[in-house]
This record gives sequence, structure tokens and C-alpha cells, in this order.
Amino acid sequence: MLLSPQRRNRRRCWILMLICLFFVVIWRLARKLRTRSRGSDSFGFSNINTSKDSVFADGCVDPLVYQDAPHYASQNASFTMLTRNSEIETVLKTVRSIERHFNQWYQYPYIFLNHEPFDPEFVELVTATTGAKVQFGVLSELEWEFPPGLREQLIFKESIEEQGDRGILYGNLESYHKMCRFYAGAFYKHPLVAQYEWYWRIEPDVEFFCDLTYDPFYEMSRRGKKYGFTVFIEELYWTVPNLFRFTRSFIRRKGVKVGNLWPLVAKSYNSDFKNDDLLMKFINFDSDVERELTKERKIKDLLDTVGNTKTSALDREALKLLIERASRKAPIFEDKFDDEEFNLCHFWSNFEIARVDLFSTGLYADYFAYLEESGGFWAERWGDAPVHTLGLAMMLNVDDVHYFRDIGYQHSTVVHCPINKAGEQLPYVETLKHQKLRHQSGGTLQTFFDDITKVQEKESEFGVGCRCVCPTKRDVEDTSQCFRKWHDIIRD
Repeated sequence: MLLSPQRRNRRRCWILMLICLFFVVIWRLARKLRTRSRGSDSFGFSNINTSKDSVFADGCVDPLVYQDAPHYASQNASFTMLTRNSEIETVLKTVRSIERHFNQWYQYPYIFLNHEPFDPEFVELVTATTGAKVQFGVLSELEWEFPPGLREQLIFKESIEEQGDRGILYGNLESYHKMCRFYAGAFYKHPLVAQYEWYWRIEPDVEFFCDLTYDPFYEMSRRGKKYGFTVFIEELYWTVPNLFRFTRSFIRRKGVKVGNLWPLVAKSYNSDFKNDDLLMKFINFDSDVERELTKERKIKDLLDTVGNTKTSALDREALKLLIERASRKAPIFEDKFDDEEFNLCHFWSNFEIARVDLFSTGLYADYFAYLEESGGFWAERWGDAPVHTLGLAMMLNVDDVHYFRDIGYQHSTVVHCPINKAGEQLPYVETLKHQKLRHQSGGTLQTFFDDITKVQEKESEFGVGCRCVCPTKRDVEDTSQCFRKWHDIIRD
């Protein structure tokens, strides 16, 4: 018996609904079964708040109530991104994520920069994804390109090609060198960026995992913070072999008195033996102290008794040590300058919230000009992140810097996603404007598939996050040795 067209359509609808229901059930079960990798020694189970730095809010706040507070004031701030027309899909991914988790409530403007004009389609798609103001800018040749006279030199081309031959990550890509140089210096003086007091740097293909329900610009301002980060990791040595050499040279020439943030990135070889030149040469590590002091005591005892003791009675071991010291060469540390070495730890600058004038004027601007003159942005593959970090460590104290521990973030393979704060979670309330834009721009389906691969983060008294839904990868807090240095330097 043939079914009528009407009944066939109803049957198809029921089958489709059952299939959808099946996948939803499987998805929810999978999310419950998935667990996140966290060792028992994870920093995620520790309260690291101190008087020097702490999270601005534990868990969630109501953004509407927060903004209605009499003391609250929206800041002169923007999101900034350097991108290309070809990256439109990953740009939209980033904007949708930041809108979903933060900007639907605060409506801060966006600045998109490119070394060539943006396509009309790019402009249209990005503008349709947010209700906030969006500005598009094109870099001048001076901002983007290396000087013409330099680009024509054979050594310029050979240096970049040779970095590729040595397998240095992105070393043979001239465009990558340009990008790092731009972000290290010219970025802050671009007219679109310079009109704001604060910036939040974002990148294509970035994802946020927690809701940020307070205003980070306002909190930074009212607490006197100047720079904020969310990832602190180690740089690849062969990208910056001479960066610290030129940094120490700049410090000497300018007579810079570094802030107390400096030990975060610079390992000191200074010992407690500054009045003994010989011991200063040979004692560089704690493990050297006992051995070298024992040698010195034996030699001193030998010299004290030389005039009063027969040669045959002299301590032969001490004699041997004395002869050895006379011919011994001080150990050479290729990367030690002024008794310090760069430990390669740096703030990952693809996420940073900071004051624009921190980099556009004063000591940092002079530092960038000095590095530019050295040629390291093309002769080596200096990233903007270690340049920023060394410049900041020169200028700032620890309490000028804020760790945005409560912001879940991923770029490339590096992940930070905090545990949710127990007892401080609130229901997610989407604005009508954002809901409408999400449906119109196709963000709903992306959100669904993104969430399939994540885990609803558990709540803990040590947590700081608000409605975090995390990937299962291990947190950079637990995998980077650098984070322990941050943990140590902010201790009370």
C-alpha cells in the first residue's frame, strides 16, 4: 500500500527527529565520559592569589548589574588583529568566540589591519558577526616593509633563506619577520590603534572557553595594572640567540635601572663573592659553591704554612689544587652577559591586554629602535613576544602585570582553561542582539560542533573560571616550567 505524500513527509520528519535525538544523546554521554588531563600536582587545584596579583573576579558576575554599578566606566579600548583576506574563516571563528564569551555584553570596537586592502566580502562578513563598531586599516610601506635599501642587499635575502635551511620555525618566511617586527614596534603607533588607551590583541583561529563577565579594561585601569597575559612559555633558543646580548647592551648604554620583574626572565649568575674576582669567575651555580670554597680553603691553608713547613710536609692535594688554579681557565657561558642569561620565558603576545602608551613612547620605543638598528628582526627570527617581554621586564614591577588566569584560551596547540569556581556560577544569559547576529551569521552550528570536543569543567573551591567548557588537553600551567617562575615571583 502506497503512503500518501503527506504521510511520507511526516514519516521523514519523524526519522530525521529520531536521528537528531540519537546524536544529541550520544553527544551528551560522550561529554560525560570525557575527562580532562590534570595531575594531582596541577596548579589548577591551587590558590595562587597574592597581594601582588590575583584574579579580578572569582567565577561569574552578572554583567548587567556590574555595568550598573556607580563606579563603573567603559574604557577607551579596542580589540586589534593583524590578518589577511585569506584568513576570513579563522577570523570569523575568533570574533564569534569573543562575542559569545565577552563582547556581546560590553560592545568594545574592533580594529583589523592588513598589509593590503581588505576585500569587500571580508569586510561584510566580519561586520555581520558583531554589533560593535569595526574599523579596517591598511599598513603603510614604512610600517610593514623593511627599508628598501636593506631589502635589496644580498645578505638580507641570504640570512632569511639560511634560517630556513637550519630548520628555524618560520625562519625562511619574510612575511613572518615583517609581522614580528610590526608587532614589536610600529603596531602601537598606527593611527587606528593610537586613538585608544588600551588594546586587547586577538589572532585568527583563536578560541575562548570561559565567559568573561566583568570588564578587564576597567579592572586593569582601576587596579593600576599595565599589562595582562594568559600564557607564559619558553621561546625556541635558535630564534633569538643574540636578542639578550643586544638587550643588555641597551641597558648599559641607557643606564636603565630594571624593575623587580626582571628576575622573571633573567637568570643571575651573581654570587655572594663579589669581593673575590677569582671565585666570581668559577662560581656560577649553587652546586659550585661548596666545591670551590673547599678548594680555596685548602689553597689558603697551604699558602699560610709555606714559610714554616718543610716541602715534604706540604699538603700534596693542596699543591695540586694550587697548580691547577694557576693554569685553570674560567668557564665560558656563551649566553651570559653582565653575569645574566635570558631564561627564554616570555609572555605569549598573541593574547595580551595592555596600555598602548606602554609600547608607543618612552623607554620601550627607544629599545625597539635600538633592536631595529641591530638587524636582528631579519638576521635572526626575533619574535615580538620575547621582545615585548624583555622590554616589559626592564620597565615594570611585578605588581604592574596581571595574569588572566580566569580566561580560557587556545591558540595553535597551547591551551589554558581554568577550573570553575564552586558556588560562583550563574546561568548564561545571551543578549537578544547577539542571538540574532549568531543565527544570521551561521555561528550556531559552529558553536555546537566546537562544544562536542570539550568537557564541562568541574567546580572547585580553588577554581576561578566562569562557565568554562574546556578541551581535554593538558593545561599550559602544568606543562610549562616558566609558569612556576611566575608562581614564585608573585609569592608574598
